[in-house]
Amino acid sequence: MQGDKQVILAIVVGLAGFTAGVLSEEKHMDFFVGSIIGPLVTLAAAFSGAWYAFKLHDEKDKRGRSESDVMAANRAIFEMSRHCNRLATFRKQFLDEKEGDANREYLILPVAGFSWEPPNIDYDSLAFLFESPQPNLLTEISSAEQAITSAVDVIRQRSEFHVEKFQPVVEELEREHGPEFSADLIRSKLGPRNTQVLKMLTDYNYECVDTAISEMEKMIKKLVEEVKKLYPDHVVISFKLPRVE
Repeated sequence: MQGDKQVILAIVVGLAGFTAGVLSEEKHMDFFVGSIIGPLVTLAAAFSGAWYAFKLHDEKDKRGRSESDVMAANRAIFEMSRHCNRLATFRKQFLDEKEGDANREYLILPVAGFSWEPPNIDYDSLAFLFESPQPNLLTEISSAEQAITSAVDVIRQRSEFHVEKFQPVVEELEREHGPEFSADLIRSKLGPRNTQVLKMLTDYNYECVDTAISEMEKMIKKLVEEVKKLYPDHVVISFKLPRVE
């Protein structure tokens, strides 16, 4: 916009100088009107039309960029929301009921047929955030994404350990003692190393899942707020994880 003003000012100054020169030479007014004013009016009209067309094109480009940026942000918000929901569902179905049990590592079931791809966030399309008041937001989103990846990895590790190490021990104890036996018997049969590994992986399930959910909720909120500030006239989706009492 400042450049446009400078161009207009330069043209006005030039025309004023040219007009002053013509008048100083005492040219006839008819000549001035017919030979100078007419072409200048045509030139001014042409310039105005070109400038207006340029402004329309520039505004169209800005609208296109804003729509593209908001769409990219909405896709990222949806992707993070989807994984946040999946982790919350896993916690509710597998972890919540056993959380306060002293022997929870023996009671939590493995996730059958576990397959979970990491979040698919297109960071290139979110590059506009580098020019926002919070240029580090992409780094924070990446850290939250890593928290999800870590949670998914520890869920997988515990499920595999349960199936491969813990379950055979339980099946053997059932053959020897029937369907009911003590946790001390499980620890004895499983061995100190495997007992400790199973407990550690179980504790990590709670810790990593809760961390990932918390980080993703925080990042979604920050991203929504920032995009709304940048593009207040556009619709930005939001996310709030339902709280289960």
